[in-house]
Order: sequence, then C-alpha cells, then structure tokens
Amino acid sequence: MQQELKIRKTLGRNYLNENRLAEALDVFSRILIDYPDELETLIILGDFYLASGDGNTAKSIYLRAKQVDPNNKSIECQIALADEIADDGFGEPAPTDLPAVARLLQRLTGNTKSIVEDDIMRAALLLEKVVNSESPAELVSEKLNEIDELLPALIELNIRQAYADGHPDLAEGLRNLQHNIDSQLVSMDDPSRVGDHSSETPHFKGNVLMLLPDLENRSSRMSLLKQALKALNCQVVEKMEYSPSRDTKPDVVITSNPHINPGLMNSLSAISDAGIPIILDLDTDFELQPVSHHEYNLKGLGSQVRSNVYTAALSLAQMVTVPSKEHADSLKNVAQQIRVIPDGWSRQNKLWEKDPPPHATINIGWVGTVGQLEDLVFIRRYIIRIIREFPNTRVVIIGNPQAYRLFESLPENRRLYLPVVAHEEFPYLLSQLDVLLVPLRNTPYNHSLPDSILMEAGARSVPWIASMTPEFRRWHSGGILCETSDEWHLNLRHLVIDGSLRYQLGETGKHAARLREMSELGKLWIDVVNQVGHARGILLPNTESIPAFSPMEY
Repeated sequence: MQQELKIRKTLGRNYLNENRLAEALDVFSRILIDYPDELETLIILGDFYLASGDGNTAKSIYLRAKQVDPNNKSIECQIALADEIADDGFGEPAPTDLPAVARLLQRLTGNTKSIVEDDIMRAALLLEKVVNSESPAELVSEKLNEIDELLPALIELNIRQAYADGHPDLAEGLRNLQHNIDSQLVSMDDPSRVGDHSSETPHFKGNVLMLLPDLENRSSRMSLLKQALKALNCQVVEKMEYSPSRDTKPDVVITSNPHINPGLMNSLSAISDAGIPIILDLDTDFELQPVSHHEYNLKGLGSQVRSNVYTAALSLAQMVTVPSKEHADSLKNVAQQIRVIPDGWSRQNKLWEKDPPPHATINIGWVGTVGQLEDLVFIRRYIIRIIREFPNTRVVIIGNPQAYRLFESLPENRRLYLPVVAHEEFPYLLSQLDVLLVPLRNTPYNHSLPDSILMEAGARSVPWIASMTPEFRRWHSGGILCETSDEWHLNLRHLVIDGSLRYQLGETGKHAARLREMSELGKLWIDVVNQVGHARGILLPNTESIPAFSPMEY
C-alpha cells in the first residue's frame, strides 16, 4: 500500500510540475479520500488554498492535518492565517474546485517578484510572533496586509521546514507548487503564451539555417528539432558552412556544438557580422566532461582549437539552449541568455509506440558506453544477486561489450548483449527491457546530465531504477530513485516480484513523456526562435496552444 501511495503522490507532483492544476488537485483529493490522514497531502493542499485566498477550505484541511500531527507548530500558524481570511461561507467539500485555482493566481498576481531572503526572515519572525502570542488571531488580524505580502515567502518557509524535518517528498511537492504558480503568473503577464491565438498567428516570413558540424552524423536532438520546425511550417535548411556571397541569407541560425568542427567558426563569424541572430545549442556540459569519457577526444575541449571555438561561439550567440538546468547554471556568467529545452521523442518514429516483442524472461537492462562502465560496476553485484535469485530474469546490456563481460559468470541464457544502433532504432532496444537501470556515480559531470534516458524509458513504458541526480529528481516519473547502495537491491527485487508495480510505473512514465513529444517541444523551440527573430522584427510562426511547460530562462 505504501508503494501505491508513493506512486500516486509522485503522479500528483508530476502534474503540478507540468502546470496541470486540475489533474494535480484530482490526484491529491483522491489520495485524501483513500488516505484521510496522509499528512503531506493535507499540508500541500492546505498551503495551496491558503495562497489562493480560500481560507475556509485551507482551514478545514489544516485542521485535519492538526489531528494527524497535534504538536506541529507550523500547522497552528497556518490555521491562524487561514482563520483570518476565512469568511462566513463553507469550504469546498473536496479540494478539486478550479475556480479556487483561478483565485490563487489572481491573489498572487501582484507578488510575482522573486522571493528574497529579507522576505524569508520577515515571514519567519512573523510566524514566531504568532506562535508565541497569547492571542494569535488578534495578531494575525493586525498583520493581515503584511501576511498577504509575504504569502510566497511563507510557502518557501514551509519548504525549508519540510527539508529540515526529513520530509523531502513534501518539500518537493511544495516546490513544484511554487514553480507552477510562477509559471502560471508568467503566462498571465504575457498574453501571447495563453489560450488559443491561432487567429493572431502571423504568416511565416523567415527561414532557419541549421549550421551543424556533421550532416552525416547529426545528433538525435538536431534531427528531431528539424522535424519539429518543419511540422510548424518553418523553412529549414541544413548546412555545414555558410557563405554570404553564395547562400541565401537566413533570418535565424541554430548551430549545435560547433567546436566539434572548428571550420564552422568562419561561417559563424560571417553570420554574426551580417547581424543574423545565432542560437547555440549545447547538448553536453563540455566543461565538465571528464577526459575518460569516450567522446572526449572527438567532441570534448581537449584541444586548444576546439576550446577556442567553444568560447567564441558562446560570445557570438544571442541565445544558448541546453537540456538541463545544471548545465544552464554553469553558463550563467558567460552567455547572454540561456534557455533549458529538454530532449524529446517523436511519434513519427513508429517504433516508440509499437507493441514490445514477447519474451519469457524479465529483462533487466543497462544502456551505456565505455566511459560509463564504472557507473555499472557500482551495482553489478546487486544485478548478479537478483539474476541468481530469480530464474525468470535476464540481464541485458546495450551498447558496451566490456560491460557485457562483467556478467560472464552468469549462464549464457541469463544474459544478452545488444549492439548500438542508429538513434531512430533506439526505441526497439528499449522495448526489449522490462526494467531499466541507470546508475550514476556522484560526479559533477553526471550531475549535469539531462533526464533524457528516463524520458525515453517513459515513452516506451519501461519502468526504471536510477541514481539521485538533480535532473532525475525533477523527472521522477515512472521509476524509483536510489540514495544508498542497499536500495538498489531492494528496489530491483521489488520490481522483479511485483508485475503490477512495473505496469503502474510504466504507465506513469508514459503519461509524463507525452509532454516531451516533439509536437510539444517544438513550441518551446519556436518560442526561442521567435524571441531572437523578433529582435530583428522578423515574424515567425507562433503556436496555437499553451506549451506544456516553459523553458527556463536565465
């Protein structure tokens, strides 16, 4: 039962993180029906409605939380706050009311500025006064205006307290709520991002040049981007060089990892001199890439020439796009503007949705390269233990023959090696798996990695077990994260035994991955293209619906 509850709360947090407020409220209210004393859910919903100005519903939820944890001082404070803004009406019988969400956004519209530490301190001092006051309600009444101003800081205080009390799931849920509110407010401030504006969509009047280091070996990210831009009626041309005297002048240029082919620098310089905006996409944090990585000599910054081109490209770009927040954070001081646009998948590739081939065993798989061998060694003994314990299991190694040899002690019918294929065929490899393992050591480079492999597993409905990296924590859909080495064996054993859990996690991941399908991600790319294009007065195609989530801008 606890595992089922954990999955449902994870799904609810996913909805919050994806700005899907109605679905999130539905999930949490249903949890409350099945688990009336679930403290974390009560506090999340209580804070949600307190922020919306619905004091009646907030108070009723906090009172239920108080019954679960009578000694919780922070809940007492929240009850006092809710009581002050409550009216003579009745609260919602179940917190699924969408108008309450609208009230939340309206109430916070005036508080869109970022939360500063001064506000946090003011909120903390205010709560302390309320807790220690002989008449909390009277004090709250006197400080109502200040409380209204500090509502975002009060949520931040609850987040920090949740972490301090050892409740990371609660903290994460509140943080997702906080981010969701921020995203909604951005949409309210920018009408072009809200609702159906198809009647206002300008006709396409520009073209995009994709300047790539190698057209024969273009990355999956760039291949999918080209498809998405064309699907949105962009005129797209791919080249490995640009000559002002020979080629048609583009309106926007997207270049990917140009340092891999230093010869691109001449083209980028000519493009910059012509006043054409440049979007630089970096799919890897090359500054953190270790020398031992299998791609370092070909794509890394090991040579002075490549390092110089990398630095020059950053200085020429009007916008830098990266697939992870950690990568964006590392570039904040060297790039003009940065957007986080994650990796995606395309429904045009029918292998993503093709029924998986039948197999008699539970296939436990790992995907990796030579540079990731040490990551696999970390959990090798747990995999072998499971394979020996359960005769219906088999280990599947994808892409690294050295990794396959780590399991030579197992019988041949209990292990399988699958070689690397073109990225278009990767969904077929994933379809061979029943559980995907993604162990990553605690290194700066691993912490910079995007959540792409978990998203792809979700697209194929494959449940996963993975290390606790920042991006994996943010994704957390469709699998189980491990903090300690012992958890690897326990969680893997749990998934092998419980087929229904594998199915539930696979469905959760599949649902989350739908928002990463390129028809959705293409809107984020168009948003970036429009932004740099509008700087030159170019009208580029807009989208007809709200993006599933907004790229992060720095």
